[in-house]
Amino acid sequence: MTDFSAVVIAAALEAYDFSYLNGKTLIDIAGGHGKVLTEILVKHPEIRGKLFDLEHVVNGAKPRIESLGLTGRCSVCSGDFFKEVPQADAYVMKNIIHDWNDAKATTILKNIHRASAADARVILLEGVIAPGNAPSVGKWLDLEMLLMPGGKERTEEEYRELFAGAGFRVTKFVPTKSPAFVIEAVKAH
Repeated sequence: MTDFSAVVIAAALEAYDFSYLNGKTLIDIAGGHGKVLTEILVKHPEIRGKLFDLEHVVNGAKPRIESLGLTGRCSVCSGDFFKEVPQADAYVMKNIIHDWNDAKATTILKNIHRASAADARVILLEGVIAPGNAPSVGKWLDLEMLLMPGGKERTEEEYRELFAGAGFRVTKFVPTKSPAFVIEAVKAH
């Protein structure tokens, strides 16, 4: 996953401007060993970060954070995103929502909504299924997600509905040079 994260985050950093988070805190939900978050923090030294995942997972991220000199503005915390997440100004998740069916994905997003600031943004790095019946890698991956973890790939409309069900409004779908889009959502008012 770290190798795939390297490709996705490089493309996302090229396509999406994270600088609006200067002086704010970004949490990487289920961020593994921190590749996505640390790359954002390296490029944007004014952003503070938190890596949130299971305890045994985030412990594996500490050497990366230390080796990049980020210990002063990047911390780790652990927990279960189905129960609660820490408070922050923004949240990023790479290939997390597609692992879950709509009910479980909505639970994660509702927990973010409950914990987040009024002007918080949620940034997903996920594939987006194109309309129509043309073959695509995303449609094959959709079958894999259904069979393995029980999740699914989603269309733009399905992401809009998913976010709306958790109190968010999608503001952007940004294609990247990787298989992932940057999907941005804000709290609905």
